[in-house]
Amino acid sequence: MSFRRPTFLTSVLTLVCLAIMLSLGGWQLERREWKANLLATIAAQLEALPQPLPAKPAAEWEFRRVIVEGEVVGNQWFRFPGHSRNNAVGELLMLLIQRPDGKLVAVEHGWLPFGAPSPPLPMALATEGILRQPPKPGWFTPANDVAHNAWYVANPAAMAVAANLPAANALPLYLKPRDWQPNLPNDH
Repeated sequence: MSFRRPTFLTSVLTLVCLAIMLSLGGWQLERREWKANLLATIAAQLEALPQPLPAKPAAEWEFRRVIVEGEVVGNQWFRFPGHSRNNAVGELLMLLIQRPDGKLVAVEHGWLPFGAPSPPLPMALATEGILRQPPKPGWFTPANDVAHNAWYVANPAAMAVAANLPAANALPLYLKPRDWQPNLPNDH
């Protein structure tokens, strides 16, 4: 068996590939540390006692437990089709609460199987939940269909407009139920 000595080009390509693999490995280690810190921050936010929602919550308020109370406005459920629970497909229900300061808060309030009649809207609501920023729609996420009340991404300002309320009064964050748990795997 004869062994050929590598050419100059082969040696350079090997060194370039080695440098790329080492930098990607370092990037993965940095990302693992970033993700562990993120998960620790979220866990601390979720374990803290609920606080009243401020008039202008900053982005750091995401994943905090908050208390919201106010009058239910808009006279409609906002329906988010295509969600499943216990092997049944249905839709999430959200509504808008107007706080005493006039700010509107979108609140995820329940789930219905498809075809079930809508529950009556409450007149007022005082609830505890977890504050979230609406997710950005993915490439395959349909656009919200306001005319048919089919929402695929929470958009509190658009929900306010659909309910004939001023979009400027809607807070950019929305409320998940208090028993909601984030699903953020750390598989690095």
